[in-house]
Amino acid sequence: MSKGKIILLFSFVCLFTSGFSQTREELEKKRKEIQQEIASLQQAQTAVSKDKKASLSDLKLIEAKLRSRYAVINNLNDEMQLIENTIFSNNREIYRLQKQLDTLRQQYAKTVQYAYKNRSNYDMLNFIFTSTSFNDAIKRITYLKSYRKYRDEQVLNINKTQKELEARIEMLSANKQEKGKVLTEQNKQKEILEDEKKEKNQFVSKLKAREKEIEKEVAAKRKVDRSLQNSIAAIIKREIEAARKKAEEDAKKMSAANLAKGTETKAAVAPEKASAPVRKANLLENTPEVTKVSVGFENNRGNLPWPVDKGTVTSSFGRQRIEGTKIDEDNSGITIQTVPGAAVKSVFEGVVTTVYDVAGSQTVTIKHGKYFTTYFNLSTVNVSKGAKVNMGQVIGKAAENFDGDGEIVFMVNEEMRFVNPESWLKNR
Repeated sequence: MSKGKIILLFSFVCLFTSGFSQTREELEKKRKEIQQEIASLQQAQTAVSKDKKASLSDLKLIEAKLRSRYAVINNLNDEMQLIENTIFSNNREIYRLQKQLDTLRQQYAKTVQYAYKNRSNYDMLNFIFTSTSFNDAIKRITYLKSYRKYRDEQVLNINKTQKELEARIEMLSANKQEKGKVLTEQNKQKEILEDEKKEKNQFVSKLKAREKEIEKEVAAKRKVDRSLQNSIAAIIKREIEAARKKAEEDAKKMSAANLAKGTETKAAVAPEKASAPVRKANLLENTPEVTKVSVGFENNRGNLPWPVDKGTVTSSFGRQRIEGTKIDEDNSGITIQTVPGAAVKSVFEGVVTTVYDVAGSQTVTIKHGKYFTTYFNLSTVNVSKGAKVNMGQVIGKAAENFDGDGEIVFMVNEEMRFVNPESWLKNR
C-alpha cells in the first residue's frame, strides 16, 4: 500500500471514530452495570415464576432481560471497535517507526563510512593545522566536536526508536489478545441470548394456553387505567380552572388600580412589558416562581431521576401487542416492577395537588408548573395536599400487584396530554 493511501485510510478512520467518545474503562463499567441488572432481573423472574402459572409479569421480565442482553452485546461491539481502532493506530505507528529506524540507520552508516575514511589522527590534525587562521582552526575544532556529538546522538536516536518500536509491537500483541478475549465473551453472550430467546418462545407458548385469562387481567387493568386517567384529568382541569379564576381576579384588581392611578401607571408598566421573557402564555404558569419550575422540568428532560432506586419497566407507554396473543395493552404511563415497600420518590420539585385513592390503591399527583407527575399503587403516603416537595424526596412506598410483586405506575402530563415518562427519565 502506498504512503498516500495509508494517510487517506487513517484520516477516514479518525473521522469515523471522532464521535466515539467512550473509553474502554467506561464501556467495561457500563457492561458490569448491565450484567448486574440482568442478574437482578433473573432473580426477580425466579421469584415471580416460583409456584405460579405463566403471567404477564414473567413475560415482561424475560423481555427486559433480553433487552439487557442485547445491550451487553452492543457494549462488546463498541469495545471491539475501540480495540480495532487501537490496533490500526499501533500498526500505523509501527510502520512509521520502522521507516524512521531505516532512515536513521542509513544516515548513521554514512557517518561511519565517512569516519572510517578519515580514521587516522594525522588526517584530523592535518584538518586543523591546514587552517588559514586561528579563528578558522577554532571553527574546525568546533565542527569536529559537533560531528562527534552528532554521531552520539544518532546512536541514541536509533536506540530510542528501536525501544519505541519494540514497545509498540508488544502493545499490538496485547491488543490482539484483548480482541480475542472480547470476541470470546461476545460469542458467549450470543449463545446465552439464543437460549433466552428459546426460553421466551417456550413461555409465549404457555401464555397462549392462558389467553382468555390474560384477556380478563388486561381488561381489569384497562379499567383501572381509565379510572386513573379520569382522576388525573379532573385534577388538572381543577388546577387550570383555579388558575383561570385567579388570572381574572388579578386582571380586575389591575384594572381598578389603573383607573385609580390614571395614565401614569400605564407609562410605568410599559417598560415592564418590554422586558418580559418570550414564552407562550400559560394559565398554569401564573407566577415567575411557577414558570421557573416548568422551565426546570423541561430542561431536565431525559435526565430526571427514577421514582424508585431499583426497578424494571414491565409495561411501556402507549399501545403494544402482548406477544403470542391477540391482546393489546394501551398504557398512559409506565409500570415499574420493584421491591414491595420500596421508597417512591418525587422526580422533581413541585407541589402535591392531591393524595387520592384509585381502585383501592393510594395515588399522589404532583404539579411542576404546567407539568404533572402521578405515582399510583402506593401502600403508604408521606405527603399531603399542598405540600412542597423536592427532587428525590420520598413521598411513599410501593405496594404489591395482583401477583404479589412490588409495582408502581408512573405517569407524566404536559397539561392534559399524557406523555411518555421514559423519555423524561435518565438512562440507566
